[in-house]
Amino acid sequence: MPDKTRPLTWAPWAARPGATLAFVGLITLVRLVYLIWLCPYTLAEDEAHYWEWSRHLDWSYYSKGPGVAWVIALSTSLFGNTEWAVRLPAAISSAIGSLAVADTARNLSDDRRVGFVAAVLYQCVPPFAALSMLMTIDGPYLACWALACMAAVRATRNHTSRWMVITGLFLALGFLFKYTIVLLAIGLGAAAIIHHRRSRLPLSGSLGAIAAFALGLIPVLIWNAQHDWVTLRHLLGHLGLPGGDLPPSQGTNGWHYSPLWTLEYLAMLLIAGPPLFVGPIAAAKLWSTKPASRILTLASVPVLVFYLVVSLAAPTEGNWALGGFVGLVPLSSVVIPRAIENRRIPIRFAWRCSIVIGLATLVGFMALPWLASRPQFGHLVPIQRITGMRQLAQAATQRLQLLREQTGLEPFLVTEHYGRASQLAFYMPGHPTVYCAGSFVPGARKSQYDLWPQTNLRNPETIQRLQDRPALIFGGQAKFWMQGFDHVEDIGPLPGEPKANRTTYHALRFRGFEPQPPSP
Repeated sequence: MPDKTRPLTWAPWAARPGATLAFVGLITLVRLVYLIWLCPYTLAEDEAHYWEWSRHLDWSYYSKGPGVAWVIALSTSLFGNTEWAVRLPAAISSAIGSLAVADTARNLSDDRRVGFVAAVLYQCVPPFAALSMLMTIDGPYLACWALACMAAVRATRNHTSRWMVITGLFLALGFLFKYTIVLLAIGLGAAAIIHHRRSRLPLSGSLGAIAAFALGLIPVLIWNAQHDWVTLRHLLGHLGLPGGDLPPSQGTNGWHYSPLWTLEYLAMLLIAGPPLFVGPIAAAKLWSTKPASRILTLASVPVLVFYLVVSLAAPTEGNWALGGFVGLVPLSSVVIPRAIENRRIPIRFAWRCSIVIGLATLVGFMALPWLASRPQFGHLVPIQRITGMRQLAQAATQRLQLLREQTGLEPFLVTEHYGRASQLAFYMPGHPTVYCAGSFVPGARKSQYDLWPQTNLRNPETIQRLQDRPALIFGGQAKFWMQGFDHVEDIGPLPGEPKANRTTYHALRFRGFEPQPPSP
């Protein structure tokens, strides 16, 4: 039988104090070089929309908190409105998350090699790797999740109020990016109660953590109270419940369920890779001996179970439960080094699979254009969301000039989807104001464009400013646009249009989409 108590001899170089930092620094440097000089991808719709938010800083926004807008605004104010500056916070967040899980694993095991393994595993989880090069809310949110777990483990280990308060602050910061971190707060609260029964934690620390977490809720709650709780309506709409910003699919004519919703959710969990399987094994093994393992287990369970329940009422999306993978990484890392040394084939195999999957994700992301060009399977590669916008913006600029010459009036840009509006605002010369009319489509939801007075097409001042002007329109059906213009001409997709079947229109004499009250 292998001796579980003898010191590890595997990879002594990984036990050096700077090994983990050197690894994270190197992979972050590679990402930055790629993003600044080599990346061919244009901003995806969500990336561009969050950049658009960063031009209108506020306490919160229609569907998310203000965190993503603030960090993009900071980056672009320093480095300009470039693609890599928008994505820089994603790369930095990945590095922070990796270092945080490494610290957690080291405190869990008292071995720097375990921390090194955790840092590598974090970089090898496919969605984590992809989110290090695409700027969405999830990259910074996962970093905050990892930091909160790190602080909670330190608080348990040291029995200090300071780290409990820091845990609350990281939860508050994460809430500003994504509200799902409330589920982490629930898990950490349950872990604190369990730990309090066995080894008393300072009451002042618990109260301080709650107060610190409440700080993150204040700006979002105040903003929503001023805007008719639109974020709550947005979340209810995702769940198909009454009161949401979409027609309800549940609660009106009984309960509707498709087993595919749950099967799709369970299948999406597989994107975590080997930590999804090794993590629970480690959790069961360490639960009774390592208090920190209980923290990490309870940090993962609530979010994974919550969205399993959601899948009974509505379809789920692949990024909703990502936070549940964070705690599995340090848990997995605890058992991997000794399993490698003792030649335990299943866990050794899982470790090697993680490395292969991580490298495949990195190389595959960079090779998407080449893969999309293959005639055999190129049509299956989902690259259209991050390509084409530079060429499309150039073609749109030429079309605007044509409309300007034909009508003698200044044309404007309007789209059916908020994402395309934001992409055009980023890529068109001078970053013009672009309008989105998607909320006028029956059964569609509003967007942030409907809340800004200068882009709200229900605002009489906006309508008056655009009255009788021509427009270049992207997406939608001609019969819809004819409700707002005197004349609409389908000119087909412009060069560079990344989405199939998305056409473009010339429109003349805008009059608004809804009857306006008579002027006094």
